[in-house]
Amino acid sequence: MSVVDLHGKKVTQRLSEARFNSIDIPELIGLCKGVLADGTINLMEAEFIQSWLDGRSDVLQSWPADELHALLALVLEDGRLTSEEEAQLIDLLEEITGEPVSILFY
Repeated sequence: MSVVDLHGKKVTQRLSEARFNSIDIPELIGLCKGVLADGTINLMEAEFIQSWLDGRSDVLQSWPADELHALLALVLEDGRLTSEEEAQLIDLLEEITGEPVSILFY
């Protein structure tokens, strides 16, 4: 996980700034946490996040929505989600949430 982006800002600083840009950003972060709950992301979940972002064009100008939307457009272009694309998405979702994936078994 990268803790510093290209502009030298830490993830926590970027998240703090993003939360002030739109009330939808905290909801997006919660959505990402929910998807990561089982340690995977499948095609249906990826398409849902993409659709959610498509309906909120106001957030697409700020991080993390802009980066996630661009990656989703790229990996979903062919209507499939390969294991490599899944790994890319998981890495970004972990960066967005600030948490590594953890799977709980009962």
